[in-house]
This record gives sequence, C-alpha cells and structure tokens, in this order.
Amino acid sequence: MSWLETLPLTGIALAIMAALLAAATVGYRGHLWLLQRSGETESESHDHLLSAVLGLLALLLGFTFSLALNRYEARRDLVVQEANAIDTVWLRVQLLEPQSRAAMSGLLRAYVDARLAWSEADAAADSSARTAALQQKLWAVTGQAMRSEPNPQLSRAVMDAMNQSFDLASARAAARSAHVPDRVLTVLLLYAVLSAAMLGYTSAAKGKPQRIATISVQVLLTLALVMILDLDRPRSGAIQVSQQPLEELKQSWR
Repeated sequence: MSWLETLPLTGIALAIMAALLAAATVGYRGHLWLLQRSGETESESHDHLLSAVLGLLALLLGFTFSLALNRYEARRDLVVQEANAIDTVWLRVQLLEPQSRAAMSGLLRAYVDARLAWSEADAAADSSARTAALQQKLWAVTGQAMRSEPNPQLSRAVMDAMNQSFDLASARAAARSAHVPDRVLTVLLLYAVLSAAMLGYTSAAKGKPQRIATISVQVLLTLALVMILDLDRPRSGAIQVSQQPLEELKQSWR
C-alpha cells in the first residue's frame, strides 16, 4: 500500500500547502539576499522562466490527473460489467431444474451481498474470504447442476456466465490495487515545490512579495494535487466508485 494512501488527505493537503508556502518564502528571501550581496536594488524580470516552469507543471498535472482518472473510470466500468455478469447468471439459473434453481438462487443473493460488502469496506480480509467461499460453493453447485440437468447447453451457459462473473471479481480486485506509481507522484510534488520557489524568486525581482497572488496559486495547486491523490484512493478516498449497479441488481431480485 502506498504511503500516500495511508495518510489522511487533510493532513497531506496541509503539508503540501505548508511546503509550497515555505518554498515560495525561501525563493523570495533567497533572491533578496542575492540582491543585497551584489549591492543591486532590483534585478531583471524572470517572468519568461516562471511561465516555462508553470507550463511544464501544468503539463505534468494534466498527465497525472489523466492517469488517476483512467483508473477511476476502469473501476467504475468493472462494477457495471460485474453486475451485468451476475444478472446473466441469475437469469440462466432460473431456467434450471427447481432443486438446482433454488440452491443457486440463494447463493447468488448471498454472493451479491458479499460483493457489496467487499466494495464498501476497506478491502477487509473477511469480506474477501467471504467472496472466495461463496465462489467455491457456487462452483460446486454449478457442477452438480451440470450433472443433473437434462439440457447440457443450458448448464454450459450457466457455467460460462458464472466463470465470467468470477473473472470480473478478480479484475476488480486487481483494479483496486492499481495506483499511479509512487515515483510519479513524488516527482510531481517535488516539482510543485520547486515551482513555488521559482514563483517566490520571481516576485522578489519586482520588489513586492505579491502575497495574495502567490497564495492563490498555491491554494489552487494544492487542490489539484489533492484531487489527484483522492482519485487514486479506491479504498479510503472521498471520491468513491458508485455501487449503484449492484444495489439495483439486488433490488430487482426482490
């Protein structure tokens, strides 16, 4: 688990904001110290350098945001696919013999509850173990239905749909574990701090700290970074994938 995922987002946001303010202050005072050492009262403007630095920062932010958003969209699509796959299993099970139909229908209801518990919990070991246990039971009952079902094509269709739903459960687990690489986030945070220092350095050339503009840029930058980190937290972030497809599936079976 990434260290950026274990810390609370509020604490990370405050730490990023403090680091940006400190970097801007160091850049501003460092430039003033250089001017005093050289005996000059002001220096040439470095606006073109600041524009280049902020432009590259915006590019890095855009690419990283795209990575995090793509992972979020993948997790959301997998929820819909899994709900559709389980519903397909349910519909085909209703065509089986009464004994097999009753046994598998009860297990499927429990399986949907287990999948919702896994989705809404922090990937707890008990919810994952419950899913695995129900998958084993469902597979065993499917095997019994294949041996007793007079229509082999129907039992084969049930088995294929069941296998697909299990595969999607594994795909969801893999998608939940996929994150933006730590090194990418670390370099992005480091570049943001250096950009803040460059912003402070440039403002010193004009003889004014320009606190309102500097703080505004740093607040916006902090919000963008926290948004990326939030999207990259499938377990504990504020932006969570909706489980509405599974909820609607559960309601439709009632």
